[in-house]
Amino acid sequence: MGHADTETLEQHTANLAFSCREKLFSTAPELDLIITTDPVHVGYLTGYRSILQDAGPYAQAAIATRDRVALITGASDAAAALEELEDPFCIWRYGTFYVGATAGVASYADMPAPGANYADTIVSALSSFDLRGARVGLDTRDERLAHTIWRQFPQAAFQNGAPSLKRARATKLPGELVLLRHASCITDKALESIVPMIRAGVTELDIAREITSTIVQGGGIPRFVVVTSGERSSRVDAYARNKRLEDGDLLRMDIGCTVNGYCSDMARTLTVGGPSDQQAERYAALLAGEQAQIAALRPGALASDIFKIAIGAVRKGALPDYQRNHCGHGIGLHSHEFPPIAPDSNVLLEPGMVFCVETPYYELGWGGMMVEDTAIITDDGHELLTHSARELCQDRVK
Repeated sequence: MGHADTETLEQHTANLAFSCREKLFSTAPELDLIITTDPVHVGYLTGYRSILQDAGPYAQAAIATRDRVALITGASDAAAALEELEDPFCIWRYGTFYVGATAGVASYADMPAPGANYADTIVSALSSFDLRGARVGLDTRDERLAHTIWRQFPQAAFQNGAPSLKRARATKLPGELVLLRHASCITDKALESIVPMIRAGVTELDIAREITSTIVQGGGIPRFVVVTSGERSSRVDAYARNKRLEDGDLLRMDIGCTVNGYCSDMARTLTVGGPSDQQAERYAALLAGEQAQIAALRPGALASDIFKIAIGAVRKGALPDYQRNHCGHGIGLHSHEFPPIAPDSNVLLEPGMVFCVETPYYELGWGGMMVEDTAIITDDGHELLTHSARELCQDRVK
């Protein structure tokens, strides 16, 4: 989404939640209602994502039918939820939090009365739905809560709701693709922004700071910013340090952000002062593997075959013993989603699926390299979302 669209981003997400609920119940005709305590699924069904989820475990839930939704959240979170959802009657609070409200926001008082605790509030919210003979999907890892719900509502027929949500989320709606494109575009620009600053003496933290700043300026929320150099580039998912770049270093960057909950994930590798022959040959093999699997992305392709194509292409180059347990994964509300591109992934690719494809290589004592891009499966092939240069040594790197 461009700058002109950012004012409507929140409204876009709220409308998208309605479409996601419609899709869920269309793909899961065996369900009349679903209950989830998974924070990602709460956001999927309601359109609201609490900043408190970033601070640590935070109890929320959502109850949804095709045409109605209820959000269960802490009392301190209710005002932020109301700003997003604009419907006080769908917000069920638990606990105590003191906040005043002027006449201009009187709708705050229209919310259902706060519940004493999380479980009781879920029961109260469920009681407002007609569960007589209802087929209810329950998506929770909280066994105590599950037993409470089963006891309180014997008139309903319960089943595991997680598979239905997993199935619905495997392909993305057009509105979801808008947000995924936006997140990928921001990350692409962040990685492009640091190329002119790559030189001996710059620190990993300097680079991470620039990437983070560019993501925030673009409207994203940084989620992981892996910047590792030299031998440290073999450290998978390590934080940047105050280590200065040196001539001959590999610089590996693996970056992700979110836009209204939807993720990006991409990676690039550069060298400082130009690559050695070994660096160039190994990277050429990895890039060939990544490009081969991108070329193979299309509806009807088998995920495990895409994996084999990537591994085979890398092994034809300077890494004949290359091994991986996966060469990519779905992406959406999680940075790693179903289905994986793995040797045992017997999933046929479908239009609307979104994948990150990657061919990393890590060798302790030597270094690490990776290249990772994001693509949508279309009706007749794929649409690549990430476009920044993939060369190991770019003209602007001195």
